[in-house]
Formats: sequence, structure tokens, C-alpha cells
Amino acid sequence: MNNPKEEPQNNVSQINEHSTKNHILYKILYPNSVCIFGANNNLIGTMGSMMCRNLISDFQGQIFPIHPNLEEVQGLKAYKNVLDLPEIPDLAHIVLPPRVVPQVLEECGQKGIKRAIIVSGGFRESRHADGVDLSQKIDEIAKKYNIRFIGPNCLGVYNGYAGLNTFWAYLTHKIGNISIASQSGTFASLTAWHTRDIGVKIGKSISVGNERNIDLVDVLEFYKDDPQTSVIGLYIEEIKRGKRFINLAKEITPKKPIVAIYTGGSAGSAASRSIKSHTGSIAGDTRIYDAMFKETGIISTDSVVDFLYYLRTLSYAQTYNIFPKGKRVGIITDSGGSGSLMTKLTEKYGLEVPEFSKELQDQISELIPPTASGANPVDITFFREFYNFFMKLPKLIIKSGEVDCILFSDVFDIQEINDIVEQSGGSVDNMMKNVVKSFYTNLTKPIHRLARKYSVPIFYSGPQFYSYQGYREFIDSDIPIFELWDAPPKCMAMLVEYSRYRRNNS
Repeated sequence: MNNPKEEPQNNVSQINEHSTKNHILYKILYPNSVCIFGANNNLIGTMGSMMCRNLISDFQGQIFPIHPNLEEVQGLKAYKNVLDLPEIPDLAHIVLPPRVVPQVLEECGQKGIKRAIIVSGGFRESRHADGVDLSQKIDEIAKKYNIRFIGPNCLGVYNGYAGLNTFWAYLTHKIGNISIASQSGTFASLTAWHTRDIGVKIGKSISVGNERNIDLVDVLEFYKDDPQTSVIGLYIEEIKRGKRFINLAKEITPKKPIVAIYTGGSAGSAASRSIKSHTGSIAGDTRIYDAMFKETGIISTDSVVDFLYYLRTLSYAQTYNIFPKGKRVGIITDSGGSGSLMTKLTEKYGLEVPEFSKELQDQISELIPPTASGANPVDITFFREFYNFFMKLPKLIIKSGEVDCILFSDVFDIQEINDIVEQSGGSVDNMMKNVVKSFYTNLTKPIHRLARKYSVPIFYSGPQFYSYQGYREFIDSDIPIFELWDAPPKCMAMLVEYSRYRRNNS
């Protein structure tokens, strides 16, 4: 945004940028140099090679491949042993068979390396006695040399602010104020296709794996004081330090919302068995976690789609300081069906759709066709006056003070219409061809400013896809838009409830 007035204001109190430098995670997320074990020149055949390629792609620091047989790995000078390195790396990244990990970690300790990521699996989660024995060995070595490490059985970290990506997937998240901590490497990294598509901007994502040394609590402590983090997402299979987790979450949630997915279940359930084989965790009863989430203000869901939408919604609220003051919802639509569905769901989720005052309805009637309704929902059925529909109506309703938030449907990208007209022999003038970009730029951004001024969020909805040019304009402008009509009421209800919690616990 070129206009200084358009710059988003982060609602989280600004803290000293150096406040996290003494945390154990700092050099894992902000290393100046990395040595990597397990990479070779097969760029897509091994996980270690793919992780090395990701480091080469964006990381600006020194990268030291360690390989007993190769002189060069992916264009970089390789070293036969970590002890041969010309300097002490800040971080060791280990992607090797589990049986050799203790020896390699021992050599890292001898070299003086104090931080590591152990991607290798086959430890506690393997159910075999040798896995337990290997776990104990790396514990002893880490204690001996004061090494702190993430893993084993993890994918490591992504820090978009530092150009650091140790995940094996080449696609990364777009950078933003959301940070993830996950006991699933897949969940931390492979959601990137979806986060990019729907506009979920993630600055940091940490896959903690077995949590042998660094756990979710450690990550939360870092995110609590991280000035680049204002929304936190958690994927949880177990919590080891329950009391500390609860106290920490209570400190965080009034300032930085936390959204969590918990995948456990009752004892003996299939979900619990799956977790045991995945990370070696012992999951607790879902009811216990539900109570803990409620007590700490953590927003929980079982849906990955809701998880991502909730993160995006809260990121928008935090970035622009838009928190609804109540639960009154205004609905603007050009479709009776979508309007009725959103009204039903809005009330189902505990929000109100109040009938507008006569004064407001009279003012609305001047902007809509005679056949339309201005009572709330405002259903104009079909419109020609784009400016009235997209600009004047929401502005009028926001300024009335009769609503705390607005759901707006339906948004159309007309490029497809232009294509069909031309393919069928019709003609479309150049001004009409260019209307989408200029229309959304000129109309939605002023409404965006108005929403910020009055703290009245506006959520827009489909029924088209995020791949359409007009929808990308919304996404790129940080304006919440949804492909279909069922998600906006649910996300708005979540935001209203979090805003209430925030006010009551500030």
C-alpha cells in the first residue's frame, strides 16, 4: 500500500525486537549458518536433498552439507565430517537413519553446535525397544553438550522472515502475522497450497515432532513475545506440561488469539492409537481438552477448513484492529437463497439479525429497486447500480450504528461474462473489460477503511472461485472473501465471541 494511511496497524503491543533473542528457539529460527546431514545430488529422490534445496532457495546464510563420500552437494562444497567444518554452525539439520543419529549428534556436540533439528524417525514412536534406547541416547548426548533440538520425527521449521525453510515441500506459505506450532509435520507444511489459495499468511511454522527436547510450551513462550506473531495456530496430539500450557495460554489469548485442532480422543480410541504410532504421544480425553480450551480462551475446531479460515479472520482483525463491539449483523445480498442461508446460520451461531429502524429502511429504499427489501437482510434481488450495492449501502448501514458487523453477498467476477459475450459473437468495450480491477480497487478499499474506522468487519462471499481475478483482488487487498455462504457466518460468530473474550480479559 502506497498511502501511509493505508498501512495496517498491528493491535498487538509492540515489544523490543530483541526480546526473543535469548530464547532457545531463536537460533533455530534465525541461524546464520546451517550444516545439513542426509542431502545428496538427487534433488527429488530423498527428503534430505529436498530440504537442502529449500535451504539453498531462500536462505542467505552459510550452508554446509555433510556427506562421507561426496565432494560437492547441489553445487555446495561438502564436508566428510562436521568436525571438518571451518566454523561452528548455528544449527545442525539431521536427516539420517535413526541408528546413526546418536553418533552424529555426539560429533555436533564436540564441534560446539548448540541447536539442532532431528528429522529422522524411528525413535519413541516406533514401538520397538531400540527406538526407546536411541531416544535415551540422544537425550544423554544433548544434556552432555547442552544441545537443544526439535524432533525427532519432525520436518523442522519455516520462517518466512528469515528465508528459512527446512520442510521438504518446495511450496511455502505467504508471509504474515500468523505462526503455527504443530505436532504433525504435514500439517505444518503441506497446508501451504491452501493457505496461499485463500489468503492465510503464515510467517512462522514449527513442526515439533516427538518433542523430545523442545515442546509446544517452548514454542508458545517464543510466540508470546515474538513481535512478528499476532495469531497462533496449534495442531495438538498431546500436551506434556499441562499446567504451564494452561497458564501460558491464559496470558496469551487476550492479546494474541490461539486456534487449535486437537486430534485425540477417549482412551483406546482409533484416534489415540493413530497418535501413539505417529509421535509416541499418549492422548487425553477430548472432554478434558475441550474444558481446557474453554478455560484458556483457545478457539478450537475439528475442521481443517475452519482452522484456516479462523486464522485468516483473526489475522485480519489483529492487523487492522477490527473487533466487533456486539453481535448485531447486517446482511446485504442480491440473492434470496444465499441471504436466507446466511441469516439462518447467523442466528444458529448465536448472532442477531435485527430488523432495521424505519428511518434506516427509508434511507436504504432510495438506493435499491422498488421490488427489493431493506428490512435486514437487504435483498436487492438484481442490481445495476454497482456503486450503490458495493459502496453506498454498506456505508449507510455502518454509519447508522445499528449493526456491529456485515455479511455481504454476492461478489461476481465478470471476466467470464465478457468471454462468453465475445465467444458468442457479441462485443464488449474495453472499459467493460477493465472494470473488475478498477471496480474492486476503487470501491472495496474505501469500505475497508470505513470498517476499520468504525470497527465493523465486512465479510464478502461468492459463489465463484478464489482463482478468479476479482477474488484475487480481494485476497491481495486483505479483504475477507469466501467462495460460498456457509463459512462467513461461522467465522463472524467466532470473531464476535473472541472480541467479547478479549474485552472481558484485557
